[in-house]
Amino acid sequence: MADSPYIIQLDEQNFMEVVVEGSVNQPVLVDFWADWCGPCKALMPVLEKLAIEHNGAFVLAKLDTEAHPGIAQQLGIRSLPTVKLFSNQQLVDEFMGALPETEVRAFLEKHNIAPGDGAAAEDADAEPVNTTVAQAMNLYEQGNVDGARELLQTGQAADPENPEILLALGQVCVSTGDLETATSCLSALPDDQKDTTAANRLSGTIELAREADTSKTVQTLQQELDAQPDNSEVRYQLAISTALSGDVQAGMDGLLELVQKDPGYNDGAPRKQLLALFNVLGDDPLTGQYRRKLATLLN
Repeated sequence: MADSPYIIQLDEQNFMEVVVEGSVNQPVLVDFWADWCGPCKALMPVLEKLAIEHNGAFVLAKLDTEAHPGIAQQLGIRSLPTVKLFSNQQLVDEFMGALPETEVRAFLEKHNIAPGDGAAAEDADAEPVNTTVAQAMNLYEQGNVDGARELLQTGQAADPENPEILLALGQVCVSTGDLETATSCLSALPDDQKDTTAANRLSGTIELAREADTSKTVQTLQQELDAQPDNSEVRYQLAISTALSGDVQAGMDGLLELVQKDPGYNDGAPRKQLLALFNVLGDDPLTGQYRRKLATLLN
């Protein structure tokens, strides 16, 4: 995370002080994220950059929903990333998804949040976000997928067993449909990193992506399902695409519904993809919740 007094990690102990009480003095932008969420990692450097640039015009408060699920559940967080803006102890606006920098700027400007005095001078002296992964994910968020991949491949060449670079490269390759390279990234991980939560997440994401129909968007699949509610293949593809877009819970809901309505579909593929999503979620409380739901349906 960038070193700035205007970027704060949240937990149960400081949430009220930073977000509720703190929003009396200046707006607080709360970023709800998780380590398994690729779009979260794309948005994060953008928010950090703007927090530094705005030099105290707002505070960026970051909540890891895996480490602190209670707060996320209380605030009804269903999709990641979700960003909520608090001012004067009130929730005033929010957005979901990894918006490009121009749209995040427009969101801030809508609420009259502009760079503070001296921000330009401070920004000139500030250390840039200079890790290979952070730079690559910033390029990726801006739509420069080739640039992100090239940067990560250069980083890997210099440090072939760096797990963060390998996992980030794997994620970028999954997004482009290059599942062979993504799988190679998993294989290249050091032995002590191959069974980590992050590695299992990438493995689960690759398994999901192998089943995805990349020729159709989530919106197109939803329209098809609305027109053909009994079409199991469309429901299956919609659930997978929704999960891959970042809304894992909605994807699992779709797969569970398919297990219930058409348990024999495609040799039990919905159940297999639910298991892959459990790997993606790792220790998230949703994993246990949906394991129990699946067990109830199967028994």
